[in-house]
Amino acid sequence: MWYTLIKEVNALGYNETMKMCEEYIAAHLAEPITALQLADMAGYSLYHFCRVFKAIHGYSVGAYVRKLKLQNAAQELAAGEAVLATALKYGYDTHAGFTKAFEKEFGTSPTAYRKLKGAGIMDYKIQNEAEFKVFGYVIETDDDAEGGYWGKVDFSSYPAYPAGCDDQGEVAMWIHPAEVSGELKYFFGYKTSDEAPAEGFEEITIPAAQYAVFALENGDSAEALAKKVAAAWKEIFSTWFDTVDYTYDESKMCFEFYKDDKSYIYVPVK
Repeated sequence: MWYTLIKEVNALGYNETMKMCEEYIAAHLAEPITALQLADMAGYSLYHFCRVFKAIHGYSVGAYVRKLKLQNAAQELAAGEAVLATALKYGYDTHAGFTKAFEKEFGTSPTAYRKLKGAGIMDYKIQNEAEFKVFGYVIETDDDAEGGYWGKVDFSSYPAYPAGCDDQGEVAMWIHPAEVSGELKYFFGYKTSDEAPAEGFEEITIPAAQYAVFALENGDSAEALAKKVAAAWKEIFSTWFDTVDYTYDESKMCFEFYKDDKSYIYVPVK
């Protein structure tokens, strides 16, 4: 069936032919797939097929198939499938071989990924950030510290932002723990390139660091987002660090970052 279909669309052009190849690969991921097999189905010489496939997809046939298998395997692990069964399904003869390929693709082991996704934690990426300044308010609190605390603050009692100052995004963070009670003060402000803050604002410099960055879906309301941020912080420290090889970099600062309709949590790691 697939052989006939691809032969029929060959005359329509490279994109259509490659699309049919993609569909064939996706439908037969649990089977051996070779470049020669696909080239024959498409009616091309092996050299011509491999050259066109790499030009369009950016990967060789083998690399494309491996990436797709690993992406599917990751989805099944996240759904609770066993690691060894998943490895065997996608053509890996050993747990070690599957783990090596999976770690190269996703930066963590299949077992850790399965545990992490099973816990329902959000996706993250590791990235380096340069030092930057934030101007904002230091806010006294009489409540337990939690993420999204901005949802409880009446900002009308604080100086107004200068016009357009928050174009680079806003930052929220907990600072200055009390030695006896352990309570924290809350800081909320805007990222800036200005030299000095306006009256009523304080300056914090966030040092350059490597971060695990967690992106959050904003949801339908500020209240829902505040609760999601608080839940994310709890999950990061109660679950995420137990599943990865990173440790918290205590010499740096963690914070929430808000820009336009995007929300992020930045956790310094090493």
